[in-house]
Amino acid sequence: MIALKTTPLNLRHTQAGARLVDFFGWRLPLEYESGLKEAKELRCSCGLSDVSHMGEIKIKGKGTFEFLQKLVSNDLRLIRKGQLQYNLFLNQDGGIKDDLMVYNLGEEYLCVVNASNIDNVYAWLKEFKNDEIEIINESQSTSLLALQGPKSYLVMESILGKKLDDFKYMHFIQENVELKPALISRSGYTGEDGFEIYIESKDACFFWDLIMNKGADYGLKLCGLAARDILRIEAGYPLYGHEIDETTNPIEASLGWAVKLNKDFIGKEEIVKAKKNGVEKKRIGFLMQEKGLPRKDYDIYAEVGKTPPSKVSGGSLRPVDKTPPSKVSGGSIPVDKTPPSKVSGGSILVDKKIGRVTSGTYSPNLNEFIGMGYVSIDFSKPDTPIKVKIRDKFYQAKVVNFPFVEAKK
Repeated sequence: MIALKTTPLNLRHTQAGARLVDFFGWRLPLEYESGLKEAKELRCSCGLSDVSHMGEIKIKGKGTFEFLQKLVSNDLRLIRKGQLQYNLFLNQDGGIKDDLMVYNLGEEYLCVVNASNIDNVYAWLKEFKNDEIEIINESQSTSLLALQGPKSYLVMESILGKKLDDFKYMHFIQENVELKPALISRSGYTGEDGFEIYIESKDACFFWDLIMNKGADYGLKLCGLAARDILRIEAGYPLYGHEIDETTNPIEASLGWAVKLNKDFIGKEEIVKAKKNGVEKKRIGFLMQEKGLPRKDYDIYAEVGKTPPSKVSGGSLRPVDKTPPSKVSGGSIPVDKTPPSKVSGGSILVDKKIGRVTSGTYSPNLNEFIGMGYVSIDFSKPDTPIKVKIRDKFYQAKVVNFPFVEAKK
């Protein structure tokens, strides 16, 4: 049995009473008290999470910009030094190898990738490098803390000892805190205002304790994976392995905004085809209209009209085969008396499978059950009624726009 990897903050999590679980080979906190409570408290004040399992890959050398520009779907010309950009690595078929953040460090770029894809992405990048490009996997030596929520800026101002009025969203700064270096970006995976703090792993406990101390005055709470999953679903953010993977393209995933066709990149031909010809399925958000928890891989249905095989009379179908049986009581022909589910305009409304759930949760901030999934394109418009099959029962839902919860920025 392979031992789980731990972050430098493993002892802090144990001391805080965290429930630790296996997450892609990492021993990480699922929750400290309750995922629902932590998700609600973060949106009201602020929360701190250890996300040191994420991967940090640095690219540098002559021609770094040109090298990376051909591998990402977004346009790096849109970000200057001190800015970051949401991006995608695609395969030749236009499928998503990973979604990532790219930080423009000037002569270098930092790619922050998903924990499950670190090794694959690192190997893939090296396939395209030349002798002048250097690709460094800094994941083991880097820790990442996420300070999120509407009061997170107050905590960060206290840490840095200065106002952050000019610190814009999707920008970053590099600071020394008590002589310990940190790259701090105004970004996050919750839909709220917040900061992501990249530090050397040996300094992880120092920064964790500092943030906890400074955040005490602002109601700072610890948040585990469960809370972060609730928050990212509420924000409408995809998760690799759920909403996106190598079989899904950005157009289907409602991530077309992260693809720029005014440049070349791997997978571009397939994306151009998808935009021209359209796609068969689309990622959607949905709000349950009945009390039921949608889970990954549950089927999604919709009522569609179907012409009956014969006339409808009194809610029953007349038999197609009118040959009387050998023995008929009173000379009558037996009739199938099983009524159709519904009848509308001469058509029977039947439940047709149109897609599947990719993520679902109870939202403590909406007091509603919500989810994401893929459905046939004809059923992807907001307010379209759909059904989620939970065990053996259908539960009513409707398609809604992202995000489910507006951030209190």
